[in-house]
Amino acid sequence: MHTPTGPADPTAPAIPSAPPASALFTPLTIGSTTVRNRIMQAAHSKQYAVEGYEGDRETAYFTRRARGGAGLLIAGNRFVHPSGSIKGFPDAFRRDSVPTDRRLTDAVHEAGAALFVQLNHHGAQASPDGPAGPRPVYAPSRLMSPSTGHATREASAADIAAFVRSWADSAEIAREGGFDGVEIHMAHGYLLHQFLSPLYNARSDGYGGDLDGRTRFPREVLRAVRERVGDDFTVGIRIVADEFLPGGLTTDDVAEIVGALRTEARIDFLDLAAGGYHNVHYVFPSSAMPAAWLRDAVRALKAAHPDVPVFGVGAARTVEEAEEVLTAGIADMVALTRAQIADPDLAEKLRTGRLSEVRHCIRLNQGCLGRGSTGQAMSCTVNPVVGRERERDAPVAAARAERWAVIGGGPAGLRAAIDLDRGGHAVTLYERADRLGGQLHPAAAVPGRETVTLLLGDLLRELAVSGVDVRVGEAAPVEFGAEIDGVVLATGACAPEHGTSLTSGGILAAADVAPGAVLDAATALADPAALGRRVALLDDDGTAYASGIALTLAAAGLDVQLITGFESVFPHVRAGYDRPLLLETLGRGTFAARTATRVTAVAVGSVTVVDALSGRSETLDGFDAIVLSTPRESVRPPLAVAPGTIVAEVGDALAPRTIDGAIFDAFELAFARGLVPAAGPVPGVQSPAAV
Repeated sequence: MHTPTGPADPTAPAIPSAPPASALFTPLTIGSTTVRNRIMQAAHSKQYAVEGYEGDRETAYFTRRARGGAGLLIAGNRFVHPSGSIKGFPDAFRRDSVPTDRRLTDAVHEAGAALFVQLNHHGAQASPDGPAGPRPVYAPSRLMSPSTGHATREASAADIAAFVRSWADSAEIAREGGFDGVEIHMAHGYLLHQFLSPLYNARSDGYGGDLDGRTRFPREVLRAVRERVGDDFTVGIRIVADEFLPGGLTTDDVAEIVGALRTEARIDFLDLAAGGYHNVHYVFPSSAMPAAWLRDAVRALKAAHPDVPVFGVGAARTVEEAEEVLTAGIADMVALTRAQIADPDLAEKLRTGRLSEVRHCIRLNQGCLGRGSTGQAMSCTVNPVVGRERERDAPVAAARAERWAVIGGGPAGLRAAIDLDRGGHAVTLYERADRLGGQLHPAAAVPGRETVTLLLGDLLRELAVSGVDVRVGEAAPVEFGAEIDGVVLATGACAPEHGTSLTSGGILAAADVAPGAVLDAATALADPAALGRRVALLDDDGTAYASGIALTLAAAGLDVQLITGFESVFPHVRAGYDRPLLLETLGRGTFAARTATRVTAVAVGSVTVVDALSGRSETLDGFDAIVLSTPRESVRPPLAVAPGTIVAEVGDALAPRTIDGAIFDAFELAFARGLVPAAGPVPGVQSPAAV
């Protein structure tokens, strides 16, 4: 099994501003469509649709990125058949969606970008409980879905014929809706990919077996779509470049498959992807994956089919180096998808050489894929405007400039200070530590999460060009008089001082712990080498905070024994698609876990536990250190203010959560205070609505 070797170094010095990149900003003809530049945003799940139709929310989202300079946007994915419909996603087979699609495509075209739509069926990855009720789940063969765990129905010849018609119907509807082209989805472990892959396709009829059989259904779809939309419409495919699993498709296999598909119908572009739901971290790569993780496969497919435009996903090392993908001949377009979720003006900043202003995606997948995996609409950790482009277009005018004190220089405090200042208010920021950043520093120290330094760098850069009065190493006053209109408490959270877990439903109570037997997480992570070799990690948190503790201790070479009352390891890791890679990474070290286990007592070096299923009690000893992972507590220092002074808690001071919560709270506070009309824009800095 191919395993990522590690992330790129995000702490490398920032690339200075450069002249406009000529290769990125040359037009490209893709079938019957010519795009203005080589920057695209690939299809991604947003869950903005209502009852199978897209609306104003989707239109505002895409139009904002088109205004930001993107050359090509791909909407989707959209489902071609009711057996593949998913709540929150649009259906491609609804002919009455043409008017709403026209509003979307007209708006994007007016902003200067081209817009394709991705047509898909999830196949084995679809839920047996659809928006309209229970339904069969189709696949090439009867198997257990790696996504849902449900058994599938082997698609019959009649089923396949119906799906072929649905793809053709959906492509025709897309053309009527004003899209410039369609993308047929043959990747990510979905239905057409399943027929191509020997990992899914065990058929012995004409739709299985050799290359000709396994490509038959996808070839029929391509032929039917092309016949329906004609030669003057762009039709391409998104196809897996490598499955990265023994027995799966290799890049050489895919090059041959593409050749077979091209004999059936004209293919105008190749949009590349990798993996499947057997190794889902390739489908939804996170910060723990190397940058440019698909670069070699993209290069190989381009070399195998040099006459077809190739879209390079996972090919650029950084957004600042996107042009090199083109000049090195790796691909013809560069997909910067999450990067343009984070910064909708990315393309225009690259075009004008404003590299120092780029707001970076940190690839934690919390706001985008993490929310999606819990059924919520897509947002973004670093850009709280995502999905709310209409509601947060611009703040209202402020009655006057206000005077604010911000206490705490972590992510919430930095964002609040920057955005209040940008709104024209006078801001003083207090941070009692000798450096700004707060919990971003230990977060960035977790193996695989080094990209958090990109957020810290962006915040410090914005702060440096602001008018905020920054006081590092200085505690804030405990009293504020009438000279201050508002105080922002961004004082964060900390591990519980008592060193034990929650007393209500937690893993242990203070009375069960011998003095000095347990270390809180912050103390342990400050110097893992001092803990000794064998460590017990008692976890009743179960979030990415807890998994970060485990990853850090394991990376330090320690023998980590996780003990948790949860029925699974780290069940609340929100970006659910990251879990397989997380567990794989821990499995490469000396890590073991006891789940469904209650701790009844802790002594120095030993833990007494009870198995929740059997009721059996035992004492585990020989530990050099025992570390507690339990939900953090908000820090709220004493504060006295004059009557009428606003006191706003943001981030972990309001409630311990993720980075998303810190950035969101701070932005919302500043947006609500409004924009002082006389202040004017800060040179080189976005308005709050453009975060």
